[in-house]
Amino acid sequence: MKKPIFRVFISYEIKNKKKLTRKVINGTLDTFVLTSNIKEIKNDEELINRICYVNKRKPQNVEVKILDVDIENQYGETTDRFDDEY
Repeated sequence: MKKPIFRVFISYEIKNKKKLTRKVINGTLDTFVLTSNIKEIKNDEELINRICYVNKRKPQNVEVKILDVDIENQYGETTDRFDDEY
């Protein structure tokens, strides 16, 4: 079954959990997601891991807070790689 692909801009901030002086890193990530539900996007572990990878941080050492999600529009659909019938 095909799923829609949406382009989103995600504003976020990252705080270090371990240090006392927590320098906040703000940024914006331009990426694609398979849902338009903002609650699902904010709780997506794959997205949080992507934000940590872009900022060269380990997910277990930082606290990621997603501030804003801007859904631009639908860019297409996923492809059906496998048929349901065998």
